[in-house]
Amino acid sequence: MMLALVAAGAGACGQSGQSAASATCDSPGVSANEIRLGLLYPDTGPTATAVAAGRAGVDARIGLANAKGGINGRKIVYEWRDDKDNPTTNATGARNLIEQQNVFGVLEFSFVANGSAQYLADKGIPVGGLSIGDAWSKHPNMFSIGATTVSAIDLFGNFLKSEGATRAAVVGTALSAGTGDVTAVMTRSIQAAGISVVDSIGYTAGADNPATVAQRVAASGADTLMLLVSGSDLPTILTAVRAAAPKVRVIMSLAGYDRQLLAQAGPAMAGTVIPVFYRPFEAGGPAIDTFRQAMVTYAPQFPNPEQQLALISYIDTDLFLRGIEAAGPCPTRQAFMTGLRAVTNYDAGGLIAPLNIARDLGRQITCWSFVQVNPAGNAFGVLRDSQCGQELPAAPGAG
Repeated sequence: MMLALVAAGAGACGQSGQSAASATCDSPGVSANEIRLGLLYPDTGPTATAVAAGRAGVDARIGLANAKGGINGRKIVYEWRDDKDNPTTNATGARNLIEQQNVFGVLEFSFVANGSAQYLADKGIPVGGLSIGDAWSKHPNMFSIGATTVSAIDLFGNFLKSEGATRAAVVGTALSAGTGDVTAVMTRSIQAAGISVVDSIGYTAGADNPATVAQRVAASGADTLMLLVSGSDLPTILTAVRAAAPKVRVIMSLAGYDRQLLAQAGPAMAGTVIPVFYRPFEAGGPAIDTFRQAMVTYAPQFPNPEQQLALISYIDTDLFLRGIEAAGPCPTRQAFMTGLRAVTNYDAGGLIAPLNIARDLGRQITCWSFVQVNPAGNAFGVLRDSQCGQELPAAPGAG
């Protein structure tokens, strides 16, 4: 399915729509008027709901680029494939996009990018997207800002300890290979702070009973809950936990920073803390305003633009477009990678702290802000801004 986004607006990275692009280039996916990308994400599968907003962020950022005339006069378009949250299907989708659709590069907003990582690396294909899994730190062709599972850092555990955590239960999406990586990393951070992880529970919406999850949390004696599930699953899980496990007083979730979700189920989410590596929406400013308008204009299927994964995918798409720009008027895959690594002050138009791409990309992000749902459950607030931690030593036996 082809999506060509053409409209009016302004981009986050400095693209030139005025350069002539009529010359014929022999790079895959590059024609006189277009640059064709591939997109892999789970339109179906256990994490489909969680990742849906990710495609909206892609649409918003590409829409802005095309509104300004594209990159060197070429419109950005993409073909997408559903990887069903399955590593084998992810690999099949990547092969189809490269060998049949002849795309220039691939965006992956998937928990199972490891499925196609080696193939894409062997082919020298530029890859951008959501950094879930260790492939993003192992392959130099893969570029992502949101490196959240490359390695464990002490920040999350230390934060929970400062909030009074002593015994934690971890609940993650079952049947997702990528979520297992996240669980392992967050568990290490929690344990490194001296907090006991008393239970690790898998959950699949529609298959598992939230009340059963809550009963396990209660039986564990946990006073802290770490949630690694889709934002849409939070209300039912939290409602059940609050009823069955009153000892739980500290709740952290990696998802759920979404005002639409808050409007629907705010009371259930009251007090929940969510860490973010980008500028919080509540901080405002021109970069946030540009993102909001792009979402309204080019991703109207999401009526409330302030969604966590939408902003993350917007940033990672912006990074990929910056690589195309750096590759010059007749881009090649190698020029993309060489040019992007030469960028020393990348900040996604003000949405993140500046990065030196060659030095910082692929490493675990160590500085985060923490937002929290207020007691009434009707607003987010910035609890702690720009807190930094350190990477923990590699786990024994890790290679």
